[in-house]
Amino acid sequence: MGRLRSRLLFELGEAVYRDDREATDAARGRLEELDQLAAQRERDMHAVMERTEERLARRRLEVQPTEVAEQPVQPDPAPAPGEGNPPEPARIPEPYPPPDEATPPQPAIIPEPGPAVIPEPGPKEEAEG
Repeated sequence: MGRLRSRLLFELGEAVYRDDREATDAARGRLEELDQLAAQRERDMHAVMERTEERLARRRLEVQPTEVAEQPVQPDPAPAPGEGNPPEPARIPEPYPPPDEATPPQPAIIPEPGPAVIPEPGPKEEAEG
């Protein structure tokens, strides 16, 4: 491409020197086409080189020995507002036996209606009195 471009530049210079308008336009058109083709080829080559470098990098990773990486220790996530560490309920030992089992229920003592019972004085109370 370099030799062809040199030849086209020589033809363009000769056409300009001879003041040949048609030959000048034709040489410029061919030179522009060649420059566009060269730029396209340059882009294609760069793309091929990038793909090749990526493939080589992947292949290099495949043959490297495996290393075990330690996972960084991350602090405990902060609790949401108002949800800090809630206090535990108080630990109170349960009484034994439970209150309802200590004394079995007894029937209620209700005084029977009737005359009041007055105790009679005994023999000792009579002698004193």
